[in-house]
Amino acid sequence: MSIELEPASQLSFRRPLTESIKESLIIRNPTQLPIAFKVKTTAPKQYCVRPNSGLVGPGEELEVQVQMQAMKEDPPADFKCKDKFLVQSIAITAERAQLSPADLWPTVERDAKDQIREKKIRCAFLPPVEHAISQIKEEDEASSTHLSSAASSIRHAQSVGAASPVKFTTTSSTTTVSFSENRNSTASISSSSSSSTDAQALKLELDNARETIQNLQSTIEKLQKEAGTLRQRKPESGASPTVTAVTLKHSQEGLYPITYVAGAALISFIFAVLFF
Repeated sequence: MSIELEPASQLSFRRPLTESIKESLIIRNPTQLPIAFKVKTTAPKQYCVRPNSGLVGPGEELEVQVQMQAMKEDPPADFKCKDKFLVQSIAITAERAQLSPADLWPTVERDAKDQIREKKIRCAFLPPVEHAISQIKEEDEASSTHLSSAASSIRHAQSVGAASPVKFTTTSSTTTVSFSENRNSTASISSSSSSSTDAQALKLELDNARETIQNLQSTIEKLQKEAGTLRQRKPESGASPTVTAVTLKHSQEGLYPITYVAGAALISFIFAVLFF
């Protein structure tokens, strides 16, 4: 059967140590029997413990005040405190309950020394509160900077990876990721492909325009020949002027407007200059 301590392993005293400092030590009894305790220290002149001995009932706890006496001057910042506390405890049976507090421990140490439970607590000197706050802020800033840098790296990797292929190279101890910078070449390929497609479309339109112009020229030549023949032919005697007019009108129905022919020729010339 043993007690529980809080803190369990270290009592901390914060600087400046030129002033008297108090810390609390909680002793808990998790057992079903009363437990007697006694507190010892390696530096009895430096520390005052109240109470330094006592009794803790079943399921109860007791607060012990540990007061460190003021020092003449603060130890160096890298000073390691070697002071320790020893908390001894033993369960109180019906037989031991009959003993007075003054006789309890001498009797236990003489007759039941192997039943005494011991727990050690070391002492530590902490930096001043201002220094601790400053150190916490520095650690927070360093952590924030590290997180921000990591987030920036992730965003950069994502932006590069969205436009470039990712190549994984595995070695015996590490795996590295390298990104190929192919954005310029990709843009060039896209531009070339687009220009090629446009040129093909324009060439097809130009071929169609040439074919149309050729058809128009053939039609014009045919109509010109028919018009010349009609001008040379005289109207037969007795023929009705109305019939002759109808015949001329019918022969001219297939003619295209001269503006259309000129416009088609101009478009053909422009396409030939730009692309060929």
